[in-house]
Amino acid sequence: MTEPRVVCWFSAGAASAVAAKLIVAEKPANLVIAYTDPGSEHPDNKRFLDDCEEWFGHPIQCLSSDKYKDTWAVFDTGYLVSPYGAFCTTELKKKVRRKFQLPDDIQVFGYTSEEQHRADRFREQNIEVNLRTPLIEHGLSKQDCLAMVSRAGIELPMMYKLGYPNNNCIGCV
Repeated sequence: MTEPRVVCWFSAGAASAVAAKLIVAEKPANLVIAYTDPGSEHPDNKRFLDDCEEWFGHPIQCLSSDKYKDTWAVFDTGYLVSPYGAFCTTELKKKVRRKFQLPDDIQVFGYTSEEQHRADRFREQNIEVNLRTPLIEHGLSKQDCLAMVSRAGIELPMMYKLGYPNNNCIGCV
């Protein structure tokens, strides 16, 4: 019987980078670092992804929607956001993740210590997912993650430098 995959969901942000680095250090047998590319992020994310791949010493598997090219294609449907969140997030990230995941995967997300409520909500809404949150396990905040990436000699993604709190898509709704 093979061990389940450990899938680290890398968002091209500092928190998910540190979460992946912590899991890489554990040396799981079936590690996958996956990036769901929404097609609308800053071009500097490619550089950050490459830098992190080198830091991890492990490849990052890029996944994307087979229905939408980018957020603008989703916006063209005329539906941006609802009480359930942004439609582009559902189409370009959540559906891509769900299509890729296997029932026995251990899924790693970069929820920081100040995001315990988000992790709790994710668990409640995704009871089928075996979730790990190494940043919460280690008590690491967003500021800790930004500092750790910088100390590793990796330049933070441009969206942080432009003053955004997260490295989301350009024009995030």
